[in-house]
Amino acid sequence: MTPTTAVQLRDHRPHGQLVYGEPYAVDRGARGPVALFAAGSLVAYQVQIDRARRLFIFRTLLVDDRLAAAVPGVTPRVQLLAQLRSAARVRLVRQLFADLLAMGWTPSTLSDAFFLRLGAILEGRIPPYALLHALLRREPGSWRSPPSDAAVSPS
Repeated sequence: MTPTTAVQLRDHRPHGQLVYGEPYAVDRGARGPVALFAAGSLVAYQVQIDRARRLFIFRTLLVDDRLAAAVPGVTPRVQLLAQLRSAARVRLVRQLFADLLAMGWTPSTLSDAFFLRLGAILEGRIPPYALLHALLRREPGSWRSPPSDAAVSPS
């Protein structure tokens, strides 16, 4: 049996929304839809209670590690790469994911270090465009363009 991470998606309080991720299935759960991810998947998941928003960026694990991070609405524990607690930072990261995809990057192919740096940098005040290029500059290969295998081909 393939290890699976379940992420609860909810339209009512508390809200749970998938910002980024490629689930292999979405099942019905007792509290709403549940997105299922294979081990090693990158997921950006937003939880909102009233006006308070939190965004978690994590990688799913092969085994349930008791020392890994517990994220609300996610089972089992995961490797937490970044956690954002302010609405402004959540909006910024949502835009960064959209920008990465628009530029032809596949976020799941970026290193864990990229997202760890992202979380650390967001404690400062760097403009989003400069932030994205500063982060991509440290990725293997050219930072000016996505890797050739990640480029979007015309259909």
